[in-house]
Amino acid sequence: MILAALVLASAVAQASPASAPPPTAPPAPASTVAAATDRAAPPPAYAPRPVAFGYLDFQLSSTDRPGPAPGVSTAEFRRARIGIRGEVLPRVGYTVLFDAADTSLKDAYVALRLAPRLELRLGQFKTPFGYEQAESDTKLLWVYNSYVVAALARGRDSRDLGALLTGKFRLSSALDAELATAAVDGAGPNAKDDLNEKNVWGRAGVALSLGRTVARAGGSYGYGHQVQSLGADGKFGTIGAVLDDTYAYFHTAGADLTLETPWFFGVAELIESRRRVRKYASPATVAASDQDARGWYAGFYGKTPWSVGPVFRVEQYDPNDAGSARGDRYERYTLGAYYDLLSVNARLVANYELDRSDRPVRTGNRLIALAQVVF
Repeated sequence: MILAALVLASAVAQASPASAPPPTAPPAPASTVAAATDRAAPPPAYAPRPVAFGYLDFQLSSTDRPGPAPGVSTAEFRRARIGIRGEVLPRVGYTVLFDAADTSLKDAYVALRLAPRLELRLGQFKTPFGYEQAESDTKLLWVYNSYVVAALARGRDSRDLGALLTGKFRLSSALDAELATAAVDGAGPNAKDDLNEKNVWGRAGVALSLGRTVARAGGSYGYGHQVQSLGADGKFGTIGAVLDDTYAYFHTAGADLTLETPWFFGVAELIESRRRVRKYASPATVAASDQDARGWYAGFYGKTPWSVGPVFRVEQYDPNDAGSARGDRYERYTLGAYYDLLSVNARLVANYELDRSDRPVRTGNRLIALAQVVF
């Protein structure tokens, strides 16, 4: 598939008109991932020199754990990411992003510009599904991802290895179509997967612009086969060997809606997933279980002339349709505020998470303060 994509990229590049000459001022690099967002955007002009970028998130938190367990207070660098992006050719760019906070590689891909707003990425990147999963961490004003997004809208992590096609297409002066689809290993970042069956994630939607108000709506789908555990031997089972691995097949669907205005931003997302889990004790002995998981969230933040505003999110997540009987339903309310010294690039965020989950899965209320700098 990747070889076919490279052939297609070469053909489109030769058939496309030559790029405009570079401007007199130093241009931005060709990677279409801006510092403040991971979403697809029209790529800027050719820039052969690499450009450094990154961001720091320093966090203080205090958790009031349920029951007799003592509370927990932490101070940490939630993220300390630095990267480079640039171009080696007018239609061939690259992005590398490393996180010093957990010493892991985040983004690392080659970007092939097939058309002005169509790009093929090969490497490691965020998988496309819904709004919150694909959005940059620097733009989210609730510090932690929604339960349902963390559980269902991605594979083993928010990033994976493979190929991603992403684009935006003008339908009219006010209406754009959006497309993103990826085929990935399924083992998560910085890891290979030994299964022949890989994972596919995708989102298609539309964006309607009316002056300074933008409404976006989309549908997402993902399916695949994943290794959940390699068992006691820690090795991938093969035919003729003792199998003690755990596998999962999944089909996940979602719908998202966002509304951005000069006074507020709002988002709602609904996700459902059916999972078939197979745990092997030997090639002939297998324990099977089926799970139907679903959840939703709705979030809002206000905008004011003083660069300060409220933050609110409500969410529910049920790992199984019988969850209410087993006491495993998650429910959380996030209240808070933000203050922008410089929009997105220098920001203070406060969240108070009110945990109303079922008692067996409740982790406690949490107060969070985060300081962010983007460079």
